[in-house]
This record gives sequence, structure tokens and C-alpha cells, in this order.
Amino acid sequence: MLKRASKLFLSVIIVTIFVFLADSTESIANKKKKSAKKPKISYAKQVQNKKTERIQKLYEYFPIYEQWELSEIYPYNDFQFLNNFDTGSIFEDFNKRKLLLARVNDWLGVRYKLPGRSRNGVDCSNFVSLILGEALGMQIPAGAATQATIFPKIEKMEDLQFGDLVFFSGRRIKAKRIGHVGIYIGNGLFAHSQTSSGVTYTLLSDGYYTARYRFGGRIPRVELAFLQTNLYSRYSLTDWYVNKYL
Repeated sequence: MLKRASKLFLSVIIVTIFVFLADSTESIANKKKKSAKKPKISYAKQVQNKKTERIQKLYEYFPIYEQWELSEIYPYNDFQFLNNFDTGSIFEDFNKRKLLLARVNDWLGVRYKLPGRSRNGVDCSNFVSLILGEALGMQIPAGAATQATIFPKIEKMEDLQFGDLVFFSGRRIKAKRIGHVGIYIGNGLFAHSQTSSGVTYTLLSDGYYTARYRFGGRIPRVELAFLQTNLYSRYSLTDWYVNKYL
């Protein structure tokens, strides 16, 4: 009787082991199938996919860009865009506006990285620094707090116009220190490198940014040599801007 029970017990153990091994083998096979179905997408491909998706937001909220993109000479309908446009801004120049957007679009989808300054990752202030360098040939330092001290201030959100920099406090809403920066495009849209999404377009009406908006900064229409010489003195640039245009 004892021998029979031992044999039965042994049979149960053997069957259990076989079932376990069969399940494990099937599980491994299923995992391999799943991994085979989902090939890894390269970072370059991810960037391209995001770029294609995000540029649609620009077309939606800033439709005149499609006309700019196709224009090789100054478009007649651009005069309407310049209604009430501050001629003291460097972006009164159509070619500079067109080039700025081309440079921004070229960076769409690049991931956020602190303190990144390349296609492998870029933070908000380095993104602004790089874009202005590529579009205007202007070398400005990184650091949102530093950038906020350079250009004449635009206090009210409703007074922002194309090409103005936009400054925000950081995670703490009431913080006085500037912790984030982007480039205003128009119709409530701005470009920036966002922690969660990388380089993208976002609406100022997004509650997070509305609550943290502090002021804008306008890049004056001056000779590049003058601008570069006075770059670290916002008061020099502001005085020049006020005396010439206001």
C-alpha cells in the first residue's frame, strides 16, 4: 500500500513538473512572439514621427505658415500679418520669421535632456539659444533666468507677438525665479523643449503655463553687432528700443 502511494505521489510530481515546463516553454515562446511583433523603433525614427505629428499643430493654430513656407519672395498677404506688429522687433523681417520657424520645425521631436545642447537631447534654454543662433546668428547664453534679463520686457500676455521669448516660473507657481523659456509664435502658440515631450508646440492657454507665465522678451531690430555687444545689458537694449520705437 505504501509503495503504491509512493508511486502515485511520484507520478503526480512528474506530471506537475512536465506541466510547469510546458507552461514555461509556452510563456517564453509567447514572449518571443510579442517581442518579434514589436520591433524597436530607433530614436531618429521616433523624432521624425513626432515632428510630422507636431507640425500639424503649427498648421492648425498658425495657418499663415503654409503660405510663408511656399513663398520665395515677400508674400503680399503678409502685410495683413504686420497690422499692429511692433516694427521694433527683429522679426518684422519676413525672411527672419520664415527662417525661425524652419529652424524650430527642424528640432521638433528631439527629446528633453538637462543640460542638453544637441540632437540627442536639449533643455528649454539651450533650445532657445540654439534656435536664435541658427536663425539670427545671435549667440545668447543658456539659462532661462539669465535669458530673462537680456531683452526688453513685454509684461502682458496679450501684447506678445511673433518671435518674442516667453518666460515662466518653474514647478512652483508662485516662485519668482524664472525656470522655463520658449519662443512665441502667435495665436497663443509657443515652441519650447518640454520635460515630458521634448521639443514641441504648446498653447499658452494650457493651464500649467497660463498659471506660470511671467512676461515676454522682445528681440529688438538692431544691427547684430550692436545687439551682440549689448546683449548682457537689458537696460541698454531697452533704452535703445524705447528711444527708437516708442
